[in-house]
Amino acid sequence: MGLTERKERDKAELKELILNAAKKILLKHGKEGLSIRKIATTIEYSPATIYLYFKDKDEILHELMEMGFMLMNKYMLHAFAETDPIKRIHSIGNAYVKFGLENKDWYDLMFNSDKPMKHIEKCMEDWDEGMAMFNFLAITCKEAIEQLHLRGLEERILALQLWSCVHGLVNLAQSERLEIVERNQTKELIAKTLDSMLISIFKR
Repeated sequence: MGLTERKERDKAELKELILNAAKKILLKHGKEGLSIRKIATTIEYSPATIYLYFKDKDEILHELMEMGFMLMNKYMLHAFAETDPIKRIHSIGNAYVKFGLENKDWYDLMFNSDKPMKHIEKCMEDWDEGMAMFNFLAITCKEAIEQLHLRGLEERILALQLWSCVHGLVNLAQSERLEIVERNQTKELIAKTLDSMLISIFKR
């Protein structure tokens, strides 16, 4: 390995170290407990070193969210390949819930953390991976509406309705509130709720 390649590898490893430390601090102390100085102390580097990689902590939060969505995309591979829009919506829902239940830390960062969009608002950027995921769902909803000749449904509003449902199911499951509804039946309740939602919307 040449000197240039080694330097690039070392830079990538340090950036990953910074992000991992930030994620741990964020999940333990919340957004207000996260600071460049605290990250620097954790990884035993100077704050100046971290500023070589990130402008501020909000940029770190933004990149962490993007990483989370890239991980989520791996759960969506089956949905991406599904040609029937109704089945694709069901597959998206199942993949979303599975990701949320198996990756609580990432899910909380991406969907439940306090105002994680500050960096994007300041820089007038798009919520790249998050919006790509939502737009994929909205396009799928549009295909389903056209396929079934449904009237009075807007694809983006329908996508928001579906997202709200699965988001609620994930949070109810994570907080064990579904156990109150029916003990030891969390997965069955989620599956039945998704089926019921699609039947009520698409009548199939």
